[in-house]
Amino acid sequence: MGLLGRGPRLRVWGRLGIPIALLLFGALVSGWIAWREAERARRTAQMLMKDYASFVADKFVRISANRYLTLVGISNVIPQDGLPFTELRAHAEARRQGKTVTLPPPGPEFVRYFFSYDAEAGALEFSGMPPPEKERTRLQETLAALDLKCGANQIVPLGRLDGGRSQQPGAVPWSALIETGGHGSLRRIYGLRLDEGLSIDQFFLPVITRPNECDCTSGLLPASLSHVKDARRAASFILRDGAGLLVYASEPRYDGSTSAKQPLSPELPFSGWTVEVAINPAVVQPLLPYAGRGAPWFALSLIGLLVLGSGALAILFLRRETEVSRLRQDFISNVSHELKTPLARIRLFNELLIGGRQTDAAKRSRYREIIGRECRRLSSLVDNILDFSRLERGSRCCDKDRLDLRRTVEQALDAFRAYTDQGRFSLSAHLEDVPPVTGDRHSLEQVVINLLDNAVKYSPQGSPIELGLTSIDGVVRLSVTDHGFGIPKQEQERIFEPFYRVESGDGQKAAGSGLGLSLVWRTVEAHGGRVFVESEPGAGSTFVVEIPSSQR
Repeated sequence: MGLLGRGPRLRVWGRLGIPIALLLFGALVSGWIAWREAERARRTAQMLMKDYASFVADKFVRISANRYLTLVGISNVIPQDGLPFTELRAHAEARRQGKTVTLPPPGPEFVRYFFSYDAEAGALEFSGMPPPEKERTRLQETLAALDLKCGANQIVPLGRLDGGRSQQPGAVPWSALIETGGHGSLRRIYGLRLDEGLSIDQFFLPVITRPNECDCTSGLLPASLSHVKDARRAASFILRDGAGLLVYASEPRYDGSTSAKQPLSPELPFSGWTVEVAINPAVVQPLLPYAGRGAPWFALSLIGLLVLGSGALAILFLRRETEVSRLRQDFISNVSHELKTPLARIRLFNELLIGGRQTDAAKRSRYREIIGRECRRLSSLVDNILDFSRLERGSRCCDKDRLDLRRTVEQALDAFRAYTDQGRFSLSAHLEDVPPVTGDRHSLEQVVINLLDNAVKYSPQGSPIELGLTSIDGVVRLSVTDHGFGIPKQEQERIFEPFYRVESGDGQKAAGSGLGLSLVWRTVEAHGGRVFVESEPGAGSTFVVEIPSSQR
């Protein structure tokens, strides 16, 4: 009887067991997928924060370079902005009217003292820190020896008193303007002494605290952190010299888990120095999914019991993924906006050329070469960002026409050589005549440029790079081979992901936005082809693009 009584009960549990098991299995699978997506979102967000640190470090380097180049320009010509020659001119007018006035005090941080020289009496006055006796004597002799031909009753900028010899030993950076009398005779000379020996604090602290005064760009921080008014609340800055010794550190100092290192510009007189930027975790905390909370184990246990719970959490994780995607789009927008910062360098060299401030023909030629290369490089980088943004939105990336791919590759090769320093690599091309393909010329040119640019970034200087084009069984095959650092096996599947960058030979992330290879993959896929890599660590890499021909 007991056995007969248990029979129907066992059959009921038998009928319910399979649906319950399937329900639990589905809940566990859903929970595992949700947990995996949460971890992926967290890792992606942390990678974005690392990129933010790299972004700030790059801006620090650029603004520092612009600030130094500006000071160099001031020391070679009479400045038009920032120095109080207006006050000096007013001083001259007041003296002409017989008023008793004094020289203005030194205002800018890079002015050591002002001076006024009465040419008739030979009297020399100073405002600010007076010079040593030797420098005072040298200035008096220089002023007394001036023989200028000017109009009557004029105040004329004179420029550097050392005749532009700012780079020669012992040159003193005096700048001056002169006042003439009724017959054009020299009456009075006003000038200033620039302080070229700025301390590290004086030079770098304004870059952090007042970046808008040092550069034409919007500041150090990206738009996502624009609510932070003081950059030192969002990031810490550490400067080390070529030997790795600490030279400067902002306060407070933040955890280095999100830090990024960047060498200072070679244009600065700090050889081998690096800046390390660490992001403040408290500032970026709202942007990190599940930051500091680990995996949602309690939620996953509820998912194992309730299917509805798993669905709710899946929706929550989807929202988190959407938020990370928004951050990604925000980062792309910021980078495309901030890539315009090289325009400051272009503008500076252009002003030096237009103003005639540099008479050395070799230097003028080099300035023009730098301007052209920076413009072409900037155009290529902006094209990458805009093309990627269109692909992310699902817009049509290309207008397909029948193309001679060999001609397209040759044009891309010419464009790449035009904006890249060819001393960094040795490029050989082996291009065969191939059947035509159907595609967009601009998009395929950008594929070639991105692959070549990637090869240069991950190869030692002077390393050979081979570009090949051939056709096999109705498929046109393009290959780019470098002899650089290679790619570890476990990273080869991720290199085509947006923002992902492999470490170079020195253990640092290579420069760039991390969009080049992702754009290559998406563009080739849109052309019905495929792209893959063959690589061994230490033995270089070969990237292969295969696109079906139109005659296939």
